[in-house]
Amino acid sequence: MFEIMLVDAEKGERNSIKTKIDWESAGFTIVSEAASGSEALKLLKRGPLPQVVISDIRMPLMEGVEFIRTCKQKYPFLRFVVLSGYSDFDYLKAAIQLGVKDYLLKPVARGELNELLGKLGEDIKAEPEHIKASQLDLLRKNEQLCLLQENYLLQMVKDEWYSVAVVKKRLQQLQLTPLTADNLVMQFVAMEMKIPEGRMIDWQERRDLLNLAYQRLCRETAAQWKGLYPFRDMSNSSMMYFLLIVKKGAEHHGKAERFVQELKRKISSYLKLESVAGIGGEMKGLKRLKNAYASCMLSWSQSTVDKIESVDQNQVRELALVFSPEAERKLVQAIENLDRNTFRSQLDVIFTGNRDTPMLAFTFLALRMLLLFSSIVTKFEWAGSALQKYLWNCQMTISDYQSREGMLGLIEELAQLVMEEVKTTRFSNGQHIVEAVRQYVEENFSYELTLSFLADRFHLNETYLSGLFKQHVGITFSDYVTRLRITKAEQLLQESELKQSDIAMLVGYSSTSYFSTSFKNYCGKSPKEYRESILKKQGL
Repeated sequence: MFEIMLVDAEKGERNSIKTKIDWESAGFTIVSEAASGSEALKLLKRGPLPQVVISDIRMPLMEGVEFIRTCKQKYPFLRFVVLSGYSDFDYLKAAIQLGVKDYLLKPVARGELNELLGKLGEDIKAEPEHIKASQLDLLRKNEQLCLLQENYLLQMVKDEWYSVAVVKKRLQQLQLTPLTADNLVMQFVAMEMKIPEGRMIDWQERRDLLNLAYQRLCRETAAQWKGLYPFRDMSNSSMMYFLLIVKKGAEHHGKAERFVQELKRKISSYLKLESVAGIGGEMKGLKRLKNAYASCMLSWSQSTVDKIESVDQNQVRELALVFSPEAERKLVQAIENLDRNTFRSQLDVIFTGNRDTPMLAFTFLALRMLLLFSSIVTKFEWAGSALQKYLWNCQMTISDYQSREGMLGLIEELAQLVMEEVKTTRFSNGQHIVEAVRQYVEENFSYELTLSFLADRFHLNETYLSGLFKQHVGITFSDYVTRLRITKAEQLLQESELKQSDIAMLVGYSSTSYFSTSFKNYCGKSPKEYRESILKKQGL
C-alpha cells in the first residue's frame, strides 16, 4: 500500500477527494492532510515520508509552487500531483519547471484520478530501490551545468569545430569526460512528440506547457541510464536528441532500442501522445559525430509511430568516408570565399553521377550538407537570419524528395542562399561583420579566443577588426570577453554548487588564481566572497 499526503486549503475539497474513489482498492492510503504548505512541511519533517504528495497549486501562507520548490530541495524523490484550476497556467508551468509531471484539473474527475493512481502505482513498483540518486541529484543541484552540457552537444552537431583536441578539452571541462575516450563508439537517438492535428490549436500556452513536460520527461528518463546524454534544439520544441555511448557486452546490446521503448511508453502513459523515434548507426571516434547524427535523422525521417526504420551500418560507414573532414573543409572554404566553381566541383566528388546510388545514401549526404550549411550560417548570421530556420525545415523534410535531381537541386539552391548570407555579412558594412563576430564570441567565450584567430576565421585584417570592434561595440575586444566570462561566472556562482575551479574552466580561464584575480578586479570581491554574499541575501 502506497502512502499519500493531501494538501489543500479547503477542507471540503480534501473531503471530496477522499470520498471520490476506493483508495485501498487503488493501492493507496491517505496518511496525512495539511491545509497549507507550511503545515505540510512540518508533517514531512516529522515523518515518515509518503511516496506521493497531492497538493493544490494555490494556498494561503505558502503557495503551492513555493511548497514544491522547498520539498524538491529537502526531499528530492517525493512524487507530486498538482491540483489546478483552468486559470492557474503560470502556477502550473512553474510546477512543471520544478519537475512535476502529473496534475489534475479541478473539479477532480473520478476516472482521471483512478487512471493517474494506476500509473503512479506501476511506476513506483517498477522503480529500483537505488533510483540512480546521484544522477538525479546532479540534475537538481547543477541545472546550469546541465544546460551548458546540452548547449555544447548541440553546438558539436551544428557548428564548425576548431579541432578534435579542443572539443575534447571542452568536454572534460563540462564533466563529459566519457565522450573523450579514444575508443569511443557512439550513436544518436531522436524522439519527436506527435501532437494530433487540431489539438491545442487555440491554446498556445497549454502547448508550451506540454512541451515543457515532454522535455522534462525526456531528461529524467535519460538520467536513469548510464552513458546517455540528452539535448535539444530550440528550433523545434517537439524534438529531443540523445547521444549514447555504445559498450561491448550482452548487457549493453540493444541499449538504444530499449531506451526508446521505455521513453515511448512513458510519453504515451504520462502525456497521452504518440511519438516517432530514429536510431542512428554506431560510429567510432568523436570526429565522426556529425555522421552519427545524420544517420539518426535519416532513420527518424523514414520512421512512423509504429515502426523505427533502422539504417544500414555498413553503408553509413562507407558514406562517412566520402564526406571526410578534408572534403568538408574544402566545401566550407569554397562557400566562405564565394567560389561557386570550386564548390560545384567538390559537390560532384561527393554526389557522384551514379544513378544506382540508393536514395537513402543521397539523403544521408544531403543531411550532412545541411549540417555544413547550418554551421556556416551560424557563424555569419548577424541579425537572427531566417535562413537558419529554413535550413532546419529542409532537414525535417529532406526525405520527401523522390529524385536525386530534386535533392541536388535543393543543395545547390541552399548553397547559393548561404553564399549570399556570407557576402552580405562580409561586404555590406562594418556593423554586420562585427555583430557576427560578437555573436560568435558570445557562443565561444569559454575557448581561448584571440583577435588574430577571429580575424583569420572571418577573413579580416587583425588591426582592422580591432578598431571596427571597438567602434561598434564601445569597448575593446579583450574587455568584452572579460565581461562575458565574469557575467557567466556570476550566474554559475549564484545558481550552482560547482567548485570555483570548475567554474573557472567553464568560463574560459586556464587557472583558478587568474580567474579569481580577474573576478575581483571586475566585481570588487573574490568569487568566494561573492557566493557568500548571495547565500547571505537568500538566508542560507
